[in-house]
Amino acid sequence: MHSLRPLRLPALVVLLTLAFGATALAQNGDLDVDTVLDNIATAARELQDASFMLSGKLIDADGTEIALEIDMLIAPQERLASAYIIQPDALADNQILLDGEAVYSYTFLTHQVTIFDADDPDALGGMLPADEDGATANVSFDLGQIFAGYDATITDISEGEDGPVYHLNFKNIDPAAQILDVDASVPASDWLPRRLVFLGAAGNVLAELNAENLKIDQGIDPAVIRELPADAEIIDNRAQ
Repeated sequence: MHSLRPLRLPALVVLLTLAFGATALAQNGDLDVDTVLDNIATAARELQDASFMLSGKLIDADGTEIALEIDMLIAPQERLASAYIIQPDALADNQILLDGEAVYSYTFLTHQVTIFDADDPDALGGMLPADEDGATANVSFDLGQIFAGYDATITDISEGEDGPVYHLNFKNIDPAAQILDVDASVPASDWLPRRLVFLGAAGNVLAELNAENLKIDQGIDPAVIRELPADAEIIDNRAQ
């Protein structure tokens, strides 16, 4: 998942996204929202690497659903992430590599790798959002960082297979924004988000993202994450 600012819906395909006030549930030993966000931040900061299937859907303004299935490998401390696209079908077998100061986009149909600066606002057609430093290749599971312009609340605590699951709502402080609410599900077993649901002004679902089969700290070789087709044509659009 990316650090997003501002958050834009198309960016969710690649990677890695307020009126309530920061209230919390604090009953029967349950944690308050600030503690939960701190735990998520710590887990994200200490994460060495992860592999997972990013599944879900995007929903266009006309109600058309676009299925997502993206094989992800990440090493956040290396600012490194690879996304191999399985769905949507129109982008199948394309790859996106976020590597520090560079973004690599492999297009299967043309067998080309295009390289952009990570702070290039036109990288991948402007799909990648920038963080506060202007860089796009900033990989993180830290929801407090990702949704820095949102107010957070705990809406529920359910019991999952491995213990409590905290359900959070992030409400945008900008009432005119495209995305007004984000619902997140985070198991207390490792404090890494598993599900995000993005909602519009009318409460309509804009996107659903799930991190399935999440495996962490496996010692993934960065060379494996950086792997792209060796014989692809290289188009370097970075500033010289």
